[in-house]
Amino acid sequence: MTKIADKAARAERLRTSSAFKEFYQEVVDEQSAVFANPAAKPDEISEAHAMIRALSKLTNQMGRARMAHKLEQKRAPKS
Repeated sequence: MTKIADKAARAERLRTSSAFKEFYQEVVDEQSAVFANPAAKPDEISEAHAMIRALSKLTNQMGRARMAHKLEQKRAPKS
């Protein structure tokens, strides 16, 4: 297994993990509640926005690992 394939496999295991999904959703729900709270302070809103952006970057990174593996497979010489 190549380094790219190994990273893609780890990303997929993490993405499909029920524990990851549970904790990911909890954080998203908590941070989204800040936006819905009219009493939220600007610094709380800013932090919630940063947290959601960070989670998005994490899932994007996992997606890039999977895409890199797909490209590697496509480019590999056919036997």
